[in-house]
Parts: sequence; structure tokens; C-alpha cells
Amino acid sequence: MRKRRLLKKEGARRLRLESHGFGNPASSSRLEEPTEAIAELNYTVPKKQLAYAIGFVVVVFLLCYWKTLVSMEIQWRTEPDYSHGYLIIPLSVVLLYSRRDSFPGYRAKICWTGLILVCIAGALRIISSLSYMDFLDGWSIVPWVAGIVWMLVGGKALRWALPAILFLFLLSPLPYRVETFLSWKLQSVVTLLSAEVLRIMGLPAIAEGNTIWIGNVQMLIEEACSGLRIFVSMGAFAFFWASIIQRAWIDRIVVLAAALPMAIVANTIRVVATCCSFYYFDQQTATTLHDWEGVLMVFLAAGLLWCVMFYWQKLYYPEDIVLPRSKLRPV
Repeated sequence: MRKRRLLKKEGARRLRLESHGFGNPASSSRLEEPTEAIAELNYTVPKKQLAYAIGFVVVVFLLCYWKTLVSMEIQWRTEPDYSHGYLIIPLSVVLLYSRRDSFPGYRAKICWTGLILVCIAGALRIISSLSYMDFLDGWSIVPWVAGIVWMLVGGKALRWALPAILFLFLLSPLPYRVETFLSWKLQSVVTLLSAEVLRIMGLPAIAEGNTIWIGNVQMLIEEACSGLRIFVSMGAFAFFWASIIQRAWIDRIVVLAAALPMAIVANTIRVVATCCSFYYFDQQTATTLHDWEGVLMVFLAAGLLWCVMFYWQKLYYPEDIVLPRSKLRPV
């Protein structure tokens, strides 16, 4: 019986190969790599069926997370520190599109193991509602999307899409305690650095806590000016750039590690420029310049991060792999 089943499977496999042009003498050139043809057959999904599956997943996602998305959109609109939330989903799509050449293919059958991640997402939402930790509700989007991708297209496709899925963590704001801790630390660092830069410029600057005195002018570095907005935005862009560059892991780690110091440098420049404007100009002109500086500093921080990445890529080139003559094949 076992031998008969094996013969039956072998006959079915040959019929599939012949229907795709393999097995005919006239197409002997395509018989050189039959294993690739079998792999292609196993990972081929009709586009129409795939479109229906994606549409169904989008509808289910909106039904499950509509209230969560509305709550996050209000925070993106009202809190400047998280205004980058509008760009997270489009950048995730761009990230997937940039990695399209390395897509491993689809799985022929549904992988029910992905339900584990979907159950984890449901558990996070229950914990969020019981403990009043809203950030867990937003973070549950990541395991939910990962579980659905695992179920529909398989584990290899999940590993391929993992950078774009992890990027969705930035949709939800940081926990309040983490946000307060980062703001307090960044306030202290920026205040000290700004006072040092002002003294180097020849201005009589003294730092007291989160306050800078320039002569008779008192500048209070408030929590909104701590640089948390620039740091979160820089972290998002650094993760995006680290995911799309086609280089070694050390290059990606350098880009991610440069996000925090570049954000501190950009915010220090902003505080120094604000102090100088209030010291040299009247209050109305200085206030106008302060508002424009808040917008320009985000672009300045992104430009500084790009300069770091550009310099690091020019610092060394990846070594080309040279094959010995025995491994070379004639064309």
C-alpha cells in the first residue's frame, strides 16, 4: 500500500511538471533545475485569492482596532511629540516594497501556529482594559499583524516582513512613566550642554537646574523643549533607514545608536538659538523665531542622522567576494 501511494504521488508530480512545460523533450533546457520549479509551484498563490485574503484581513483589523486607531489619531493630532504617527503605516508599506526582491514566497497551506500570536494580542488587550494601560492596546497590533501574516503566508514570509511589522510599535505613544523619565533626563542634559555652548560663544550663561540665565534674561527649559519629540521622531527614521540599507548589521546598529546623540545635538542647537534670539531681539521677534525653530529642528536632526549614515558608508566598503577559478562557471 505504501509503495502504491508513493507511485501515485510521483505520477501526480510529473503531471504537474508536464503541465508547466517540464518533462517534454522539446523543453530539455528547462529540465536542468526541476527542484526550483517544484518550489515555485508550492509557493504560488493566485493573485485573486490573495487579494480577497488581504481585503478580509483589513476588514477584520478595522473591526477589532477601530476604537484604538481613533484614540491614537487624537494623540497624534494633539500631542506634538507623536505627530509622526501619521507616517508609520505608509513607511511600513514603503519598507515592504523596498524588500520585495528578497520575498521568499507564499505558503501553500494555512499555518495555524500563527494563532498563538493572535491570542497573545488578545491577552494584551484584556490586560490593557483591566489595568488602564492604554499603550498595551496599541502595542497589541504588532503580535496581531505578525500572527495573521504567519497564518496566511508562512514563517519565511513573516521573517521577511518582520522589520515592517516591528515598525508598527511606533504607532502607540510611550508609557507615561517612560515619557516622564526621558523628558526629565533630556532636560538636564540639554540645559547643561546649551549653557556650555553659550559660554563658548562668549555669552554670560549660567545653568541652574532646568533654567539658563543669560545676563538678566531667564530661560526655562520646559518639558516640551526637552527634545523628546525629536528623539522619538529620530528613532522612527533611524529604524526605517536601518531596515532599508543593504549592508552589514554593524552599519544598522550604528544608525540606530546615532539617533539619541543626534537628537540631543539638534535640540541643543535649538535651545542655543532661542536663548540668543531672546538675548539680542525683542520678545515678539524672539517668540516668532522660537516657533519656527521647533519646526526646523526636526529636519536638522534628520539631516544630522543622514550625515552620520553617509559618513559611515563612505568610511569603508564591503569586501567583494572573489571566487576561486575552480568555482567559476563558463558563460
